[in-house]
Amino acid sequence: MNGTIMKTFTSLAAAGAAMFAAASAQTVAIIDGTVHTVSGGVIENGDVIIRDGRIAQVGANLSAPNGATVIDASGKIVTPGLIAGYTSLGLVEIGAVSDSNDSTPDVGFPLGAALNTVDAFNPRSTLIPVNRAAGVTRALSAPNAGDALFGGKAAVIDLSGRPNSITRADAAQVAVMGSGGAARSGNTRLGAWAVLREYLDEARSYQANPNDYVRRPHSDRFALSDLKALGPVVSGEQPLIVRINSATGIRTLIRLKNTYRLRVVIIGASEGWRVASELAAANIPVIISGMTNLPSEFEDIDATLKNAARLHQAGVKLAFFDGTHNARLIRQQAGNAVAEGLPYDAAIAALTRNPAEMFGVGAQLGTLEPGKAADVVIWDGDPLEVTSQPEAVFIDGRPQDLNNRQQMLMERYRDLDRGDLPHAYRGGE
Repeated sequence: MNGTIMKTFTSLAAAGAAMFAAASAQTVAIIDGTVHTVSGGVIENGDVIIRDGRIAQVGANLSAPNGATVIDASGKIVTPGLIAGYTSLGLVEIGAVSDSNDSTPDVGFPLGAALNTVDAFNPRSTLIPVNRAAGVTRALSAPNAGDALFGGKAAVIDLSGRPNSITRADAAQVAVMGSGGAARSGNTRLGAWAVLREYLDEARSYQANPNDYVRRPHSDRFALSDLKALGPVVSGEQPLIVRINSATGIRTLIRLKNTYRLRVVIIGASEGWRVASELAAANIPVIISGMTNLPSEFEDIDATLKNAARLHQAGVKLAFFDGTHNARLIRQQAGNAVAEGLPYDAAIAALTRNPAEMFGVGAQLGTLEPGKAADVVIWDGDPLEVTSQPEAVFIDGRPQDLNNRQQMLMERYRDLDRGDLPHAYRGGE
């Protein structure tokens, strides 16, 4: 870096504390780290300049702007913020407590596609700081299908905890097929595909002429609000996320995609490797678990830890998911996939660039490039190693507090001999 410009070098922890106290986007220079741009390779002894919530420069031997907070990232790894490919963050707190779980409607509820994540998203969920502290800066938050094939509209969110945390509303529609779809359709996969086609046909008809559709006789089984919500799906504007695992089901989905000219994303795909070339030819990305190995049902019978590597080799775009409470474990998923043959750079892309592109925010997120939102993580080691942790996390250029409920509980009960603890928690008695 140019030594003629005055720079204030502080430790990473002190810089993070000072920036968090400021609580606003500012000019930050991260210097001399191993920078994984994702878009242009790895820059050894690289620098990232953040200004006004955006990435201003990425390169080597850059000059820190006057007045910038400078973070020495020597020996650290710098990546884009991680993006969890599928969660219900902000919709569920405790899954078993219905009052804190808006992610899935009860059996018998008449609507599905019309449900919208934005209507109930809670940016103050305690699950958000836990995952943010592990380097997850954005996520897809999606409802789950209740008694219908469709779950509703998903949104891309940020994990800042700010009131306005919605990055992209109506980012995708959710549907369940396979055994889940069969359970909702006469307990047969044939029924699930028939119902799905019927919904798509009705949605097309409604979209073509809503007034005429309402006036003429039509089946009461289709709620107008659901058909309206499916309009962007049948027009190809909005991706349909389909939960499905078996190779047979995936082939049927490919045919349906081509017939209806849909944009499709698959979640699950535990047998995806068996039809990898077909998925690549159909341009269908998949969101997978890197840990699925043993079958949990008939559809998973050919599950393998090499699924990710084989899909990538065929040219399929990948992302990872690990539920909601443990969305942060996507990097462990990616690390295990690397151990089973997925190239390292492909794993990093599956945690960053790929999910951003899947849900229409690739122009703003997912890589370290000038002009993009400054979602940046500084790691104390390899982010795909479970022993590594973030030392600093930025969302839109704002430094994030890495404290969270789990950390506070650990600190509270680390020493059970403390006298100020409730009697039941005291040790040595």
